[in-house]
Amino acid sequence: MTLEGFTRFLEIINYICCYLTVNLGRGVFFSFALIPVLMLLRKLPWFQNCFRKMILWGCFLWIPFIGGLKLFYETRFGVRGFLWWADLNYEHNIIGQAYFAVMLFYGGYLFCRRGKMRRFISKLRRLQGNVFICENRITPFAAGLFSPKIIVPGVMVRQYGREDLETILLHERTHIRLGHLWCLFLWDILRVLLWPNFFLALCTSLLQADLEEVCDRVTIQRSGRNACDYGMLLLRCVRLLCPLKSRKLAAESAAFAREGGRGRYRDIKRRIQKIAAFRRYKTGNIIVILCIGFLVIGSGFLEIHRHSYARYTELKDVTVFDDTGVNVILRDSDRLRQAVTFDEQNVFVDVQKMQELLEESGSETEGIYILFGGFMKQPGVGGCGEMVYTDLAELTGERIEIGYESNLDLLAWVVKML
Repeated sequence: MTLEGFTRFLEIINYICCYLTVNLGRGVFFSFALIPVLMLLRKLPWFQNCFRKMILWGCFLWIPFIGGLKLFYETRFGVRGFLWWADLNYEHNIIGQAYFAVMLFYGGYLFCRRGKMRRFISKLRRLQGNVFICENRITPFAAGLFSPKIIVPGVMVRQYGREDLETILLHERTHIRLGHLWCLFLWDILRVLLWPNFFLALCTSLLQADLEEVCDRVTIQRSGRNACDYGMLLLRCVRLLCPLKSRKLAAESAAFAREGGRGRYRDIKRRIQKIAAFRRYKTGNIIVILCIGFLVIGSGFLEIHRHSYARYTELKDVTVFDDTGVNVILRDSDRLRQAVTFDEQNVFVDVQKMQELLEESGSETEGIYILFGGFMKQPGVGGCGEMVYTDLAELTGERIEIGYESNLDLLAWVVKML
């Protein structure tokens, strides 16, 4: 790569950092407001059902995509409340660079933690299928996205009967079948993208508790056991996995079946209370809730798309710079667009109209750069345009034609597709 190419690469990367930081930053501001709203909605009677609570968690998926909404540029609320954030980022590129540096560090940390878990599982002995045995006293859990595995402690395999083991494995398989591992993965991505909102990390345990409640209810119903037997099995797991510790510390080991996490005493207490209050549900009702959830989340994405700017907008603007290529002498106007037209290969200049505009500008430049075309990401946020140069001495006759080669290279195409 040449020095010029490397410099252009750094410019594009810097632009991407600034552009995405502006949009993600707007999402961060809204996420701070969304959390208390959803916490209040959780208190409503309709959302006391654990299946319905999942609809609220799904609303967080909207946040990373709201940065391109038109309201940020076309409403008084958006201009006064958020335009300063865009101006600050484009004036101080270090903000976008710092945002992405922390994001990469945080994402790398979570990725390494998952990698550590994969290496840990790879050393375990397979019991059958995707079930592995660990000789440490750990809570049974499921891990892995594309090839999920279930890990159970050896002491549990040796001391529990077939029915109890089948219930425990059913619980972990339910986590897998319901997509809970993917839910936590998406939540990790959300935490990385919106890392300044530390409340998202604090909400992780609440999300895990809700997923655990869903899994408990489905497991109880599918296993055919009553809630009392299921709750007693959970308490036996507590005593078995931490026989030498206090009851409180033992309860902490019966956490959500997740990668590397530990629960708390109040979490296991709340979980037992939920199990004790179990009532059998109708599958049809759950399907209705699922459809409502998809409808709400999907409609939200459609509305965001409908009220957002397109990924890019082709520009027909024309701007004329002096021979330094820095100072603007003619800004885009109807008259300038009549003087300068272009297609995919050539720029056409109406000599008489251009000379009239240059005389009115009072410029004494010996040549002009004509910037034209290209695309715009958002209002005031340009992407890339084309440029040609001509000496004023060449402005003879009625019309001149200037050929050019597009400078929209691969890097510019990447910016265009963001």
